[in-house]
Amino acid sequence: MVLSTMSFEEKSVWVSLLVILLVFTGYFSQTFEGLAAGTLAKSTALATFVVAVIAVIVLEIALHIVIAIFSPKDADSPRDERDRLFAMRAGNISGYVLGFGVLVVAVQALIHDHDALWSANFLLFAVFVSQIASYALQLFYYRRGY
Repeated sequence: MVLSTMSFEEKSVWVSLLVILLVFTGYFSQTFEGLAAGTLAKSTALATFVVAVIAVIVLEIALHIVIAIFSPKDADSPRDERDRLFAMRAGNISGYVLGFGVLVVAVQALIHDHDALWSANFLLFAVFVSQIASYALQLFYYRRGY
């Protein structure tokens, strides 16, 4: 089975990617719908964000416990040089993605007269895309082996 050939770190990246995609796709679909309709209150946006963050934390912990149960030796071993290199390479590129997203949001905020709620959610979306890029690149490196 493919899961048995993956390291704990690779499984961890898969879990994190799936959790963040699931939770924040739901968050953004609700939030941007309310923003577009002009019906989203700041308190509602904040509450939705807090629920999303709590959901990510709970799911990450629960799913990492599950993968640790099925591979206890791997879970106890420290990250090796390859894991660190993959995370570093992916983090470097995802940093550029985040920087670009922040610049786009800054230009958008200067051109359009959106309120802070729009800008905050656009910035959060840039962070989301950057993190997805980081996880996807790490998985690409694991599959390619370099």
